Parts: sequence; C-alpha cells; structure tokens
Amino acid sequence: MSALALWLSYGLPWWVWALPALAVVLGLTRLFGWRVGLGTLGVLALVLAHRRGAQRGWAGARAGEARHADEAVERAAQARSAADLAGADAGRLRDTDGWRRD
Repeated sequence: MSALALWLSYGLPWWVWALPALAVVLGLTRLFGWRVGLGTLGVLALVLAHRRGAQRGWAGARAGEARHADEAVERAAQARSAADLAGADAGRLRDTDGWRRD
C-alpha cells in the first residue's frame, strides 16, 4: 500500500471522514427524500464505525511494536553487559564449555 493510501486510511481521523459523509447524506436527502437519506446515513455510519475501529487497531499495533522493540533493545543491552562481565575475568579465559575438541 502506498504511503498516501496508508495515511488516508489510518492517519486521517475518522471525524474528518464524517464531514463529507454528512454532506453526502444531506445531499441525497434533499434530492431523493428522507428514506434514502436515512438508509444512506445507516450505511455511512457503519463505514465510519469500521474506519474508527481499524484506526484504533492500527494505533494499538503500532504501540505494541514499539514496546516490543524497546524490550528487544533492553534484552540486547543486558546480554552485552552480562557478556562483558563474564569476559572481564581473565582467569576464566581457558575454561572449557564442554564443546572443546581435543
């Protein structure tokens, strides 16, 4: 998906989509009567609810990804510091780990 399509789908707030939708409902009501306008209002309400739910899910997924990335960075830093502490003792450089070939 292109960046513009992603921004239109997930970056643009749902209420911005509601403004032209309301204009469409009012126009159709004026042209074809209140029954058509009411039906259009129902359909567009469902579409807007779907958009809002998709945007909330997208935001939640982005927050989860950021949290997982931070956790991975923290685990890597802990592993590096543990490796530095283990390698700092020069007396243990010749210790066997059980995988040495003689």
